[in-house]
Amino acid sequence: MKEKDAIKIRSSLFKEIITKIVVSGKKYMILTEDLNPANKLITTNLYLGGKIISTRNIDCSTIMNKPDSEKIISELIHSQHETILETLRKEQSRRSKTPSDYLDEVKDLLQRKNKKAALEILTHALKKYPDDPFLLSYYGCLETVVNKNYSYGIGTCARAIEMLNDKMTFGREIYLPTFYLNLGRAYLASGKKYNAINAFQMGLSYNRENKDLLWEVKKTGVRRTPVIPYLQRSNPINKYIGIMRHKLSKAAS
Repeated sequence: MKEKDAIKIRSSLFKEIITKIVVSGKKYMILTEDLNPANKLITTNLYLGGKIISTRNIDCSTIMNKPDSEKIISELIHSQHETILETLRKEQSRRSKTPSDYLDEVKDLLQRKNKKAALEILTHALKKYPDDPFLLSYYGCLETVVNKNYSYGIGTCARAIEMLNDKMTFGREIYLPTFYLNLGRAYLASGKKYNAINAFQMGLSYNRENKDLLWEVKKTGVRRTPVIPYLQRSNPINKYIGIMRHKLSKAAS
């Protein structure tokens, strides 16, 4: 988060705290004033362009008669001021997130089996990046798995593949296995096993060693397509190449 001209000014009696900060090109000022004797409030105002856009008050009427009231009030002044400042920092962090940042967070949550939280993040991310095919692919898959919104989720996964093909002239083959993985999982969640298998096999056509796709195919009970499709699986050539591929795969892992 980039802060510019962050300045804190305190009087010798701690009557006020002022912080000037730039967030996403906008100049904000936070002003926290000491206790107002008339209403016994500590007030923090957030300014944008010279206008107050937010106000927060702390009622100190119950603190006034305490022996250490001055210390408590001083701590409250700083605490409230820092709370507003931290809110701005978090907002800046949220706004500056890229689609890749969101995807990393989503993948981490999926590894921890927290699909619902991952879907919530994707829902928020798509408000900022509605045309990002990567976000849409995961979103469509989770819509079917979490919300049972089958038709919409499958359609979203399919649309994400179309968008990727349109946007990426070169290199899309690297990502298509994941897109077909999400589409296949969406089909499986909706009970469409045949469509799911087709999607998984399509993904494997771009990367025959994709472990996630192979695992999904294995779970469906369908054996892998022969290395040389026009030869029978029992053909010695297919068997030999399959054995060698398996050995190479294990060595690489």
